[in-house]
Amino acid sequence: GLGSKRCVLDHFCVHKIQLKSTTTALFSRFAYIAFNCCEQSSVFRLNSTFIRAPSLTGIARARLQQLADSTFLMAPKKKTVKDAAEASPAKAKADAKGKAKAKAKGKAKAKGKASAGEADDKETPAKTAASAPTSTSSPAQENNHQQQRGTKRSAQDKKSPLPRSLTPRQLVSEESETCPMKIMSLNVASLRSVLNSDKAAKLLHLIEREKPDVFCLNEHKLKEEDIEEIEQKLREQFPQEYTTYHWTCSTAKKGYSGVTVILKASKDGPIPSPESLTVTKGMGKLGEGDPIASEEGRLITVEFPDFSLVSVYVPNSGSDLKRLPYRTDRTAEHCWDAKFAKYVRQLEESRKKPVVVIGDLNCCWKVQDIWNMYERPDFPDGLAEKPIADQYTGLTAAKKSAGLTPEERESFPKMLEEAGLVDTFRAIHPDATGVFSYYSMRFATCRPMNKGLRLDYVLASSSMCSQLRPEGKSAEEEKTTKKESESSKQSLPRIQDSFILDEDDLVADHAAVGCSIVVKRRSD
Repeated sequence: GLGSKRCVLDHFCVHKIQLKSTTTALFSRFAYIAFNCCEQSSVFRLNSTFIRAPSLTGIARARLQQLADSTFLMAPKKKTVKDAAEASPAKAKADAKGKAKAKAKGKAKAKGKASAGEADDKETPAKTAASAPTSTSSPAQENNHQQQRGTKRSAQDKKSPLPRSLTPRQLVSEESETCPMKIMSLNVASLRSVLNSDKAAKLLHLIEREKPDVFCLNEHKLKEEDIEEIEQKLREQFPQEYTTYHWTCSTAKKGYSGVTVILKASKDGPIPSPESLTVTKGMGKLGEGDPIASEEGRLITVEFPDFSLVSVYVPNSGSDLKRLPYRTDRTAEHCWDAKFAKYVRQLEESRKKPVVVIGDLNCCWKVQDIWNMYERPDFPDGLAEKPIADQYTGLTAAKKSAGLTPEERESFPKMLEEAGLVDTFRAIHPDATGVFSYYSMRFATCRPMNKGLRLDYVLASSSMCSQLRPEGKSAEEEKTTKKESESSKQSLPRIQDSFILDEDDLVADHAAVGCSIVVKRRSD
């Protein structure tokens, strides 16, 4: 499945790397990585010590190294003292003498500190982690295992990008009566700026590669008088099957916010007649009297035969947190989270079909969604078990940052519960770490070091997610839920995949997010 991508694997020599019996699984995973991380002409070389590929990003290279160190590969056998002596007797003798002196010096130093250690046997979590006994695994294997568990990284690891978990895309097969429907969303942070720069080529490449049936854009920052000009540019650049465009703009503040929904026509696909779909803007009666909900162009709802789609750009609390009470205070006259949850619930009940919400929701609700949390000694499990307000030890700045405040992170799961929504990405990849959708452009190192936030989501009504199971589920768990899975797979519509394209060459400071939904096949 590499298509035109080229992936050359070499150095698989007995004295370099010995393959285990799971060769098929190994090559399958390499094919996936190569397809998603390498440029068209990329050639990467892999052995036990290095990976080099000029076109690979730092994140992609880190993932390849992580894969190289995984249990699919056996680390090369280290040379023993005997081997070194045979190769160079003089050098081996000198090395052995130096090691003996160092060992003796270390013992004397440890003996001198013994009494001090007995006086205070209680250590802080950080000290305990630093003094934990070493594993019997090789350094490369242990580093990979720690990355997969998401434990605190060593000082040396801090110089490399935050490790990213593997989140393979789920395949959606077409059948006679059903077909996949792909929906994507991207915060472009000014659509005009994108179209007037080299970013336009990146946007077009994203569309041509992914071929979404619905493509939503957040924060286009256009005025109503700009729509005709910009839409014409998009029609000239995008494939001609993208026939229908819906826009909402901010009327309260010019050149601010804004949401777009672009629909692809497909005769035998999920949207045969996009122009006939019902589209509404704003929250209707719930938004009346609320200038943010009704005048800032933040929401478009599209009625599909099987479900309702809400494309949304949630208000940011602001650098000074002036809008934080509006976002989270349910006792206030207007509260976005409470009002939005009510809108989704009423939409599902009135239309009698499930709802999909997609867009920039401006909140990181899990500890894995905030890169700053990765340096905490009890990350992720121990940290996640603490009350949200207690997770910010040493992170005062993050506690006061929009989208990361305790108030927003506590309000987000309440909104999900009130609206009956599921975070689809976390439903499939609950333990994934290092997967973000936003990278600040204020600091040049954020992107290459994979220091980001997960602000963009695909949420769906629980009825569409009953068949979703965490990736890597055990065989016993699979067996016990097989009957439930088979019955739920017959229900339509249903979420099949949820993804974040954070390893792409980004169009703006956000990565695209999306999902694949199995729907009933329709035709004209």
